[in-house]
Amino acid sequence: MPFSARLSPHVDRVRQHTKTWARDMGMLDGLLWTEAYYDQSDFGSFTPLAHPALGLDALVQISDMHVWAWYVADIFYDGYFRTRDLAGAKAFVARMRSVMDDPAQPTWTVAERALADLLTRAPLSARDEASLVEYFDALLWEVHCNAQNRVPDPVDFVEMRRRTIAADMSARLAAGRHLDELPAELMANSTMQAMVDAFADITSLKADVVGYDRFGPDTGIITNAVEVVRTFFDCEVQQAVNMVADLVNARMRQFATSAAEDLPYLADQYRLDAGQREALKAYVEALKAWLAGELLWTQRTGRYQPYPTPSVASFHRPSGLGTRSLSIQPQGRGQVTPTKSVSA
Repeated sequence: MPFSARLSPHVDRVRQHTKTWARDMGMLDGLLWTEAYYDQSDFGSFTPLAHPALGLDALVQISDMHVWAWYVADIFYDGYFRTRDLAGAKAFVARMRSVMDDPAQPTWTVAERALADLLTRAPLSARDEASLVEYFDALLWEVHCNAQNRVPDPVDFVEMRRRTIAADMSARLAAGRHLDELPAELMANSTMQAMVDAFADITSLKADVVGYDRFGPDTGIITNAVEVVRTFFDCEVQQAVNMVADLVNARMRQFATSAAEDLPYLADQYRLDAGQREALKAYVEALKAWLAGELLWTQRTGRYQPYPTPSVASFHRPSGLGTRSLSIQPQGRGQVTPTKSVSA
């Protein structure tokens, strides 16, 4: 990880709000999540790490959206991937799309109620709504693969995996208002799209490595990058892990190189003015912050442990896998920066 992680000064307020919201929505009723599991995962700290420069209001909305997405993912993991219940998954997605069409309608489940609340507070743009539809379609594709016991082709898998984390929507959330200042044709440029793809692959493929024990074939889920590579190359698990890790690091190098070398060329090519150049720089810096913060959260969260145990940790003092050599030093009010890089 060539970029430094920072922590928003609003972290404590976001943590408190998001847990209260999750409880109010019914997510912590023990049927899928317990409060102990929520605390161990520390979902409320993800957004302050991934979006350290955003204001409180934006952080709260985005944090709630992420928690809802994790809750939906776990519904699919436990209710549809492992049980291979394609009909149930399709019915669930139909209800989600119905709520997207009309958030004011009566809701019957926790996931519906939470989505309706989010959309009532901040309606989605047309592009974000399209990303959410793609997200659900990708989840259904994964259910279909599991139902057929069909390990997908690696190329198809990588493309679909980007959608299961709503990568383009995540990039737009990271960019915030800066995206509105940039020409649409610039954002559609193949170089910019390649950066977003690399951003998505780093996040999604790394999650499949660290989550292999909990969200892998031993728990009934075959749509995992490590399992896809192991099956395609007919190799041992550790060899597959190494290959996926190599791909993650290669994508990181591609992203870092593009961010450093391609931006000035693109700015000249599209004749960006001074304000637009600053917006482009801020956009890419936001993606860097996401990658660094998401990695630190991944190293600290209990979400990927096979059997999480209750504990509440503070990000102000690092511990756990990969953080022995990490020292957190204050960088202004409430922000933290690793003094030594942690390898992805």
